Amino acid sequence: MSLQNIIDAQKELDARIIKDKGLEGKDLVANTFLALKAELAEFANEGRWFKHWSNDQEPRTAVICLCVTCQGTGDENYEMVQEDAESGTKHKFMKCEECNGTGESGERNPLLEEYVDAVHFFVSIANQKGWEDALWTYEEQLDPDEFDGDLTSWFLEMDYFLSLAYIRKFTNEEETKCKDTFGFLNNQYCFRTAWILFLNIGMNGFGFTWEQIEAAYFQKNKINHVRQTNGY
Repeated sequence: MSLQNIIDAQKELDARIIKDKGLEGKDLVANTFLALKAELAEFANEGRWFKHWSNDQEPRTAVICLCVTCQGTGDENYEMVQEDAESGTKHKFMKCEECNGTGESGERNPLLEEYVDAVHFFVSIANQKGWEDALWTYEEQLDPDEFDGDLTSWFLEMDYFLSLAYIRKFTNEEETKCKDTFGFLNNQYCFRTAWILFLNIGMNGFGFTWEQIEAAYFQKNKINHVRQTNGY
């Protein structure tokens, strides 16, 4: 898979945020780790697989969007044409041209949207820490035959390694051993492991393709730039 376009786009977005918000020289790594964990929780909430107390455990992958123009009514405007004492005022309704009177403007995928929000923060952390190399994976690390379908275990393991990537302090001996064995220092290796688990959850757990993830990422990236323009 190719990540370079996403890595570059995230660098551009982060640089803009830092400039717009006057954050030059600030260490934003801790905030970004927390933001990532918040987005992962929102992703899980849309996934719903762990909600054993609920009869509704289906992931939120298709939600109808209401037309912005008519607010879902299907009518763009109306004009009064007649008043009648018995039936009251009558109106002539005009079909909304934007949605052709359906009141809808297509579907959105909340699960995928939350997933790519997390992609933003994974990549942002990698950029801030100089861990971009950790984002590149091997095909066998995303082998669907190696995914057992236990989403809760994969999610909790991902969260565990993500926490280690930030808070764990390793000895020089541990660092040397990890570097010699895996090619990364321990914190970066933990981050890489969390990223691989995350990709497996999305791609093997929910069937996202990389093309879907990439397209959704850039769609949200564009929205994030608009938000910055509008003073978000």
